[in-house]
Amino acid sequence: MAKEVLPKIAFINNAKTYKLLANEKRLEILNNIKFEEKRVEELVKILGVSKANVSQHLALLRHAGIVTGRREGLNVYYKIVDPEIIKPCVILYNLWVSGTRAHGPAPVRKQKVSV
Repeated sequence: MAKEVLPKIAFINNAKTYKLLANEKRLEILNNIKFEEKRVEELVKILGVSKANVSQHLALLRHAGIVTGRREGLNVYYKIVDPEIIKPCVILYNLWVSGTRAHGPAPVRKQKVSV
């Protein structure tokens, strides 16, 4: 199998995405809308933060093209454009669980999850 080296633009774009995703609340939002769309109010209850805070995170994710919103009456339902975006989070979690990654806080849950 041939080894591939990514072009420089891949590192530039990846760094921008990693910077956006380097927030635990945004990662938690994405994890909660990976299988079904949710309203802001639902995410407020799940995350335990203010509506304004959830809305700010969703605005950043929407502006970056990571999530989309669908209006239905007074409600906006959010979903991930491509659920593949959360794979790095699952991969890192599984590395911590397996002990492969020595640094960082130990996860509460001790079993691997599928990507």
